[in-house]
Amino acid sequence: MGPAEGRSVSANGLRHHLWAWDGGGDTTLLCLHGFLDLGRSFTFLVEALPEAVGWHVVAPDLRGHGLSDRVGAGGYYHFPDYVRDVAQIAAQVRRRRLVVLGHSMGAQVASIWLGARPQAADGLILLEALGPPPVRAEDYPDRLARWLDETAPFDPARFERPMTDRAHAARRLSRIHRGLSAPQAERLAGWAAAPGPDGLWRWRYDPLHRTRAPLPLLPEAGAAFWRRLQAPTLWVGGADSPWVSEALHRRLDAIGGLARRTLPGVAHMLH
Repeated sequence: MGPAEGRSVSANGLRHHLWAWDGGGDTTLLCLHGFLDLGRSFTFLVEALPEAVGWHVVAPDLRGHGLSDRVGAGGYYHFPDYVRDVAQIAAQVRRRRLVVLGHSMGAQVASIWLGARPQAADGLILLEALGPPPVRAEDYPDRLARWLDETAPFDPARFERPMTDRAHAARRLSRIHRGLSAPQAERLAGWAAAPGPDGLWRWRYDPLHRTRAPLPLLPEAGAAFWRRLQAPTLWVGGADSPWVSEALHRRLDAIGGLARRTLPGVAHMLH
């Protein structure tokens, strides 16, 4: 696999940064990261692939994450916008065959997109999906009220916890993701955070993401998308993940012919 190369593509008026590793083959593995993560975190997975695989691996930073554009004043990160972005990004980067790998929120994006466009990919890998726990219709008024409290007006300082330096960011990552080695945490911290004009380090995602979305997908709507999936689909979860439960596996039953694997000794951040 070749070294990581960074470039940008345009989707829906926003510049989306992505990382690509070119193994020379005609299969593109499109890796979609999870909430508050970034495409470069798939580096460890790519580096573990055998050279003989020969895939073309592409890992974009979703809007408002990593080095991609933020939505700007007056905008918000509504879930269908991620789906619309990914559909355009995939069309620009894919080769003859496309396999989509999504982690957590990225898996949700992938499953909704491919439920609406079942022929758009040749394979689907869902890491730690389909969550988070579903909401009920009667929860919507309180969620909307909370969203208004958080965003009207929005104060980013309310959601930021600046760090003193890269080492501080690495320590915080190690506390959250206990499977990281010290060198991995240092590398990931350098990709996931950066110093600001005040010298303090902050994560590279828009703090607006830390607010709670007002109108999440209802379970029955999600199941309608998942029943339409046609590409061969594999779900992989961590045995130590707090998100894996019997209720989650009941939601997965909506995907026909789904293969499932659980990895021992692994939590939510499988990759």
